Amino acid sequence: MNKNKIKSIRSRLLNIAKEEQIDFNQILLLYFHERLLYRLSNSKYNSNFFLKGGILILSTTNFKLRPTKDIDFLAENITNDLEKIKNVFKNISQIQFEDGVEFETDSIQVEKITEGAEYEGVRLNIIAYLGKARKRIQLDVGFGDVIVPQAKTLNYPSLLEFEAPKINAYSLESIIAEKFEAMLKLGQINSRMKDFYDIYMISKLKQFDGRVLQEAIYETFQKRGTSFETNPIIFKEKFAEDEQRIKMWNNYLKRINQESISFHNIMNRLKTFLFPVYKAVINEKEFFRNWDNQNQEWINYS
Repeated sequence: MNKNKIKSIRSRLLNIAKEEQIDFNQILLLYFHERLLYRLSNSKYNSNFFLKGGILILSTTNFKLRPTKDIDFLAENITNDLEKIKNVFKNISQIQFEDGVEFETDSIQVEKITEGAEYEGVRLNIIAYLGKARKRIQLDVGFGDVIVPQAKTLNYPSLLEFEAPKINAYSLESIIAEKFEAMLKLGQINSRMKDFYDIYMISKLKQFDGRVLQEAIYETFQKRGTSFETNPIIFKEKFAEDEQRIKMWNNYLKRINQESISFHNIMNRLKTFLFPVYKAVINEKEFFRNWDNQNQEWINYS
C-alpha cells in the first residue's frame, strides 16, 4: 500500500481517538487486533480458534469497557507444540490485505504459559506496523476448556470501512464461568482485579438466562477439576474489606482510567449476580431465572 493511503488510515484512526477521547496508541492497538483477526477469519485455521477474554468483552460492548493489550483464544483440533503454533500464526500474518498493516513474521516470539497443571497454553508476540507506527501484539492461546452455550460466529466491529472479521467466539456465559472459577480457586490470594471488573461490567450491560449461566459454571468447574465450596471466601465480608485488596482495586481503576466504585460495592454486586446461580449448582437445583441488568436482580421467567 502506498504512503498516502497509510497516512490516510492513520489520520482516520487519529480522528476516532479524538472523538472518543481514547489514547491514540490504544486505538492503533485495537486496529492491529482487528486486522489480525480479519486475516485469521480468511485463513484455513479460522475453525480452530475461538475468541475469548478481554478483547471479546470489549468488542461485544462496542469498546465501552477496559482497554486490553492482548488477544485470547481457545484452540481446538490443533496442537500446542510451540513451533507448529508459531508457523500457524506466521501463515496467518503473511496474508496480505489493503489495510495498511504489515506483520513482522520472521521475529514471532513464542513460549509456554501455564494457568494450572492441566491448562498449559501458548503465548505469542507479533510485531505489527502501520507505516512507521509499531506495536507488539500479544496472543494467548489456551487449550482444553468447554464453551457453554456453544460458540457463535461474531461479526467483530471494524474501526474503519474495511470488511469486518467473522470469527468464532466464546459465549459470555463461559467467560463469566472461567473468571468465576479463577476467583474461587485463587481465593484469598486473588490479585486479578480485571476479573472482578469484567464480570461486574458484563452484568451491568447484558441480560442472562440463569439456567444457561448455571450450566456454564457447572461445566467449567467440572472440566477444570475445581471443587464446589459451600461458602466461598470471595462472598465473605472480610474478603471485600481487606485493605490490601482495596488498594489493588483502586490502583487498577486508576490504571484503566475508569470511574471510582468501591471494592465493597463491587463484591456486593457480584454476590447478587453470582451467588444465587452458584447456590443452585451446589444444591443441584435448576436455576430458572433471568438476569435483569437494568435493575441488577434475578427475576422469574416471564
